[in-house]
Amino acid sequence: MKKCIISILRAVIFLSLLVVSLYYINKMLLPKYISSNSNWPTTTTYNQFYEMEEDTVDVFFFGSSLMVNAFSPQTIYNEYGIRSYNLASEQQSTFLSYYWLKEAMRFQKPKAVIMDTMMLFDVRPWYPLNLKEPLARKCIDPMKWSEVKREAVSKICELDPSQSELGFYLTNIRFHDRWKELKEYDMDLGEVQYAELKGYSALTKRGGDSFKPFRRSDRNVRDEQMNAIMKEYLDKMTALCKENGIALILVTLPGTKMNDSRNNVLTAYAKDHGLDYYNVCEEELYNSFDFQTPGENIVNHGNIWGAMKLSRYFGKKLSEEYKVPSVKDEQYEETKEFYDYIYDVCQLSRMTDFDEYVDKLRNENFTVFISVNDNASGIKMKATFSKLKELGIEKDFSKDPRCSYVAVISPENGVSENLSENGVAQLSGSIRGHKTMYSIQSGGRRSDALSQIIIDNEQYAKDAKGINIVVYDQRLRKVVSTKNYNGKKLK
Repeated sequence: MKKCIISILRAVIFLSLLVVSLYYINKMLLPKYISSNSNWPTTTTYNQFYEMEEDTVDVFFFGSSLMVNAFSPQTIYNEYGIRSYNLASEQQSTFLSYYWLKEAMRFQKPKAVIMDTMMLFDVRPWYPLNLKEPLARKCIDPMKWSEVKREAVSKICELDPSQSELGFYLTNIRFHDRWKELKEYDMDLGEVQYAELKGYSALTKRGGDSFKPFRRSDRNVRDEQMNAIMKEYLDKMTALCKENGIALILVTLPGTKMNDSRNNVLTAYAKDHGLDYYNVCEEELYNSFDFQTPGENIVNHGNIWGAMKLSRYFGKKLSEEYKVPSVKDEQYEETKEFYDYIYDVCQLSRMTDFDEYVDKLRNENFTVFISVNDNASGIKMKATFSKLKELGIEKDFSKDPRCSYVAVISPENGVSENLSENGVAQLSGSIRGHKTMYSIQSGGRRSDALSQIIIDNEQYAKDAKGINIVVYDQRLRKVVSTKNYNGKKLK
């Protein structure tokens, strides 16, 4: 009897260890999309969603990556006190939006849902879900296991027999080869929680100035229809929202293919189902925003300045027309500082004045890398060195503009610099407690002209004639600015 009990205990302990090991192996091997490695950080988006207190989110955004960069919940809260969350993801098909709406409703009682229409039409129709399998996994894998996810996985595998249900339950089967490429954030599972923008991702890319808004011809053309499966799940979303008293709002963003046929199909669907439809591609509505392009961009993937305008517009609509209440919520109050920080960091990309830019670099979170390329004699070297000296550098490269010069200014390691009159100047080392490695080189006029600023095996220097500067933000754990100064304006 005693031997039997011991055997049972051993079996229980073994099985327990096996289950725990499999759990952590699955977590580790699952691909992570976070703000430091993706413009569409779905891992952190969904992880933070599960951290929200129940019944505190009144508006949800669903759809493709266009939505991720277009709607900022923090802007909407700051302006109107409306609590929203952006659950969109890269090429999120309407099928996936439907299941994420069901998942959201397990924890929240939304009053309005704003959904992108891009994926309603054929994007990749040769795939059953209208998108590639990796992008479907990117969206569905972070969802917690419940009846909602079980239903979604079962339906995915029914529609696409090439996928295996077991591969969703044991993700190590699908991603077993990832052990060869594991990163810091794969090993430190707490790292992927780092997100405070509630699903929004801020970009800085300029554009939109060449965009021509869609002009309706009012022709009754409907030759391009919705993807059949996407329409089926739009119908399901529409019914689900009506059953629960949720206002479903359809929106088309610039960057989506738009023509009379699509516009007519969407307008008719909205009318038939009592929904509101906003076609931001349409000339009159687009022009009403008065986007100051290329600085305020909302085309393809909008930047933070374009997103602010779009978010304010819909925030006002939600407040005045849909009567979504204004509520003071600490979950949004406490992230105001982080959003302001993100905004300030984004402003670096707009700066063209050298002195103002250097002033901004005096930030306790920034590591600044400097490399001189070729002949810097076109620059007012004394004034330039004098300004950079405010960052702590000491070696006076202004005495000989043909020299090679590199510097690293780090909050944890202080200032490291190297000057060479004849050869290549270089430095290498690490920051963030040896977690981020760098190698930096400079070639002046007397050597091979070059600038290399390599951080974690990736080259970031613009490698243009003059002074090349790269800024790594230790708080955000990524490069946030790359500039070149040739004596005129920063580029």
